[in-house]
Amino acid sequence: MDSRSGKIVVVSHCLLNVHSLEDGLAEYRGCEEELISSLVEEGVGIFQLPCPEMAISHISRLPLPKDSYDNPEIREKYRELAQTVASTLSQFTSKGYRIVAVVGAEASPTCGISVVGRWKDPGRRGKFPEDVEFVEGMGVFMEELKGELERRNIRTNWVGLPGKTLKNIDPDRFDKMRVIERLREIIREA
Repeated sequence: MDSRSGKIVVVSHCLLNVHSLEDGLAEYRGCEEELISSLVEEGVGIFQLPCPEMAISHISRLPLPKDSYDNPEIREKYRELAQTVASTLSQFTSKGYRIVAVVGAEASPTCGISVVGRWKDPGRRGKFPEDVEFVEGMGVFMEELKGELERRNIRTNWVGLPGKTLKNIDPDRFDKMRVIERLREIIREA
């Protein structure tokens, strides 16, 4: 008898390994503990995405808004990365497993799900986060991944987990525990 749930949640790299974050952005010593413990409790497989920012800018980089990553050269590299990830995920779905959700790092220029940062004045790049406004939108890598998954007929839920910057700006709107509870409901209903 096999005990697998057949459910997989795809998670942004930095949520499983905060060491990939830019300096000053980590809230945890190793991983987003509440998220990971919830996924373990729900009995899902966890698929860790590669960090797209490290693929381009390496580990020592400054936090930047989406504008800094949204150009044709970077998009092409992220599309190639998304194709590799989607190919792997399609192996799981071909075996009957479900990709229940993709959990991204909300406000990330590459892995945000519904909120990203933009320079307040696009003609003058300033300092993060003071000169950045947070607006509705998806990160560059997640846009490419979503497109690649759709091309393979993999439909899933997209969940954005707010990080330190967003929680400092609007703690009521960006309640991490509320997002995790919503994710638990998605998993149970799948």
